[in-house]
Amino acid sequence: MKFFKRNKFFRVFCCLLTTVFIYNSVPVSASTVQTNENQDKASTNSSDFTWPKGPSVYADAAIVMEASTGLILYEKDIYDAHYPASITKIMTTLLALENNKLNETVTMSHEAEWDVDFNSSRIGLVEGEQLSLEDALYAVMLESANEVSYAVGEHVANGPITDFAKMMNDRAKELGCKNTNFVNPHGLHDDNHYTCAYDMALIAQAAIKNADFRKITSSRTHTIPATNKNVARPLANHHRFIRKTLNYDGTIGGKTGGTTEAKTTLVTYAERNGLTLIAVVLHVDTSLHAYEDTAKILDFAFDNYSLYNIEQTEISSDTSFPDLFSSLPFFKKDDEDLIRIGDDSNIVLPNTANIKDAEKSITLTPIDELSHGDNVIGKISYTYAGKYVGFADILYYNSDYPITKEIIEEKWPSYLVSPEVVIAARETNENTTSDSKEVINTSNNKNETAKTKSSKTKPILLGIVAGGIVLVIGWYILFVEFPHRKRRRTYLANRKKRMDSLRHLTRDDHLDF
Repeated sequence: MKFFKRNKFFRVFCCLLTTVFIYNSVPVSASTVQTNENQDKASTNSSDFTWPKGPSVYADAAIVMEASTGLILYEKDIYDAHYPASITKIMTTLLALENNKLNETVTMSHEAEWDVDFNSSRIGLVEGEQLSLEDALYAVMLESANEVSYAVGEHVANGPITDFAKMMNDRAKELGCKNTNFVNPHGLHDDNHYTCAYDMALIAQAAIKNADFRKITSSRTHTIPATNKNVARPLANHHRFIRKTLNYDGTIGGKTGGTTEAKTTLVTYAERNGLTLIAVVLHVDTSLHAYEDTAKILDFAFDNYSLYNIEQTEISSDTSFPDLFSSLPFFKKDDEDLIRIGDDSNIVLPNTANIKDAEKSITLTPIDELSHGDNVIGKISYTYAGKYVGFADILYYNSDYPITKEIIEEKWPSYLVSPEVVIAARETNENTTSDSKEVINTSNNKNETAKTKSSKTKPILLGIVAGGIVLVIGWYILFVEFPHRKRRRTYLANRKKRMDSLRHLTRDDHLDF
């Protein structure tokens, strides 16, 4: 029992094992953003369930993805490669926000001005012109400025555009993109510059999670203040749903694109009833058809799907984590709230489905060391009728402040010992055997002996210093102060005699007068 109480990592591990066996055995109950009428629908056999079929569209490829879960609500040839044109700039903006600060200064290079087609979308920046990264990203996303995109790419990569293209492709791979290759930051045509609807939705999903990106993409207008080369420039968003030249209720952002080869491309973000949707259409014959397709597939998704909050669902039932672990003898009462479900975790299901039929599985995440605050120690994944429909992180809250590599890298000044050295020393310390501890103790004894000798030496040194001070003071008194005082006494005596003689002489002179 003492071992259980002292070993926090072992307690957590035991709790998670218990979760797998107990938590899976209890059915999920519903507490959702939908009405009670939706929650009380008769249970549907998910194996016989048919997913809603969407409308036909002009686009050669199209997708609607739910932003929080990544669930695909509508799809048409989503893995086929197409030229993205200027929707490429979503990735450019995402990389800039992830790697740089908005108050940094972007300087237009010779290549940024002259290596970009002058007949393409531009705002007229010239070589040597400077503006903030924030203003540059507004120009990229609202006015689709190609020369600014080029300058941003050079700034983020701190090198040529080829380096930035590699960053774009590396990030696409991290996001799970399947058929994407970028060669420039603006999307002007290149045969080797392509993507697919699914990949573009993944990139857009990552971008909308960034608060700065969300602010920029939702802006109708922005003004770049006067620079060192030009006067102030007003900007206006090209996306018609945002400019309100076409209306779609719930639009919160997006990006337009178009070249002769790519035809029209369009990314749109929209929110209704808790659902945040991402619509991508590629290779559409006209701009109007692109907006028509987008409205049609977004309406389909909003009309046929609903969002369920996992945290509310689980905590409102009898299967919440605190209830599961409160009866375990090695868990203290104060530890009941240490394990919980992550916030903003959702399930998306068709309106005709019943959340009670959603199947869930729990996977545990190995952790080398706990950091302060919430630690992801597992994941609950939900599926319905063979489709992944959402997930929730299992979090363990650690109130301690362990010295982890991440904390050292964040807090440690660069002029001190490197974090690797500190971590290695700490690990060596923790793994020290009893023999090595004896060696350390012996070393400590030697240090104590040295300290003892040092403590004996200190009074001697102090005595020498004090003696020197006494000698200096004595010399000063004998050879400086005493002679000075003797001379002063003599001077004062002689002065008195002279004054007396002077007074006597003055008195006699007065009588004679």
